[in-house]
Amino acid sequence: MTETKVISFRAHKNLESWLISAGSGFKGGKTEILKLILIRAALEQTPVGGLGQLLEHIVGNNRQTAIGDTKVYAIRLPIPDSRIIRDAAAAKRQGVSEWCASALFRWYEAFKQYKEAHQEQDGWLIEYSRLYREKVAGLSDVYAQKAEGAVI
Repeated sequence: MTETKVISFRAHKNLESWLISAGSGFKGGKTEILKLILIRAALEQTPVGGLGQLLEHIVGNNRQTAIGDTKVYAIRLPIPDSRIIRDAAAAKRQGVSEWCASALFRWYEAFKQYKEAHQEQDGWLIEYSRLYREKVAGLSDVYAQKAEGAVI
C-alpha cells in the first residue's frame, strides 16, 4: 500500500459547487478533480530564478485570502505528490494551504471560461475531463523524466 499524506486548505465556499459540477465528468468525482487540480498546478509551475525570482518577490503574486465564507478541503495524496505540491508552495514562498487555495482559484477561473465557451456542445464536460486527465498525465511523464535526469 502506498503511503499517503493529507493536505488540507481553506478556499471560498462557492468553489464547492464548481468542483461538484466539474467533478461529475470524472470517475472519482470531486475528489479526483481536486487531486488533479493540485497536481497539475504543481507540475506546471516552473521554477523561477535570477531576476525573475527577484521581481516576483518584490511585486508578489500573493493575494490576501478571505477568512470568512470559506470551506475546508482535505485531500489524501501519495507522499511523492504531496512533496511536489509542498515544493511548489515553497518556490512561491507560500504555505501549502495558501498555495492550494490559489491553485484552486486559478483552476476555477480557467474552468469557468472553458465552460462558457463550450457548454453549448454536447459532451463538453466529458471532453474537458478527458483533456484534463491527459494534460496531467503528460506533465507527470515530463516531471518523471526530469527527475530521473533524462534529457527531454
